[in-house]
Amino acid sequence: MRHFGTWVVIVEILFVVALQTQAGISSPIPPIIRTGHHTLVGELVRVDTKGRKLVIRTADGVEHVLAYMGHTTVHSLGRAGNASYLTGKEGSQVVVHYTQHGATMTADEVDVFGHKALQTTDGTLVRVDKDGRHVVIRTKNGAEETYDLGHDAALDTTDGVADASDLAAKEGDHVIVYHTEQGGRKVVHVLKDLGHEF
Repeated sequence: MRHFGTWVVIVEILFVVALQTQAGISSPIPPIIRTGHHTLVGELVRVDTKGRKLVIRTADGVEHVLAYMGHTTVHSLGRAGNASYLTGKEGSQVVVHYTQHGATMTADEVDVFGHKALQTTDGTLVRVDKDGRHVVIRTKNGAEETYDLGHDAALDTTDGVADASDLAAKEGDHVIVYHTEQGGRKVVHVLKDLGHEF
């Protein structure tokens, strides 16, 4: 009889868990954030092959120096290579995924885009549709625009970088979206979550 009582309790617990799941009460799985990893978006100014350094100028005019290593991967026009592939690409817009160790920034991955190919939208996150893989942003002029999450889209937070498909930004957050135009669609490559600043 004691075994019967134990099974009744287990069944009751499972029933309650099932009801909570159906009601959407279950705790969401937090995104996997790679701490110490961030993105830098800007213009590739210089490639120092002897010193193994990259110089990136961001929109605010600041030039950032990043080290690159043998493992640094470069993506451009559907092709992948090492950092030597960046030679001759000066002036291109890039998204650099880097690791921060103290004051040193090391490039892990560099995505190369054409001149002025990347566009920037500064606004407020209105809605997230993870199933449809798109987000709606309210721009500073009040317009609401829809952006598709690209397959390589990154979510950059103060804590680190996550895959944008695990978007943990909250509606109402101040965000900056770096995107390209592809077949009439606005495709996100980096979404920086700045939190509630407005």
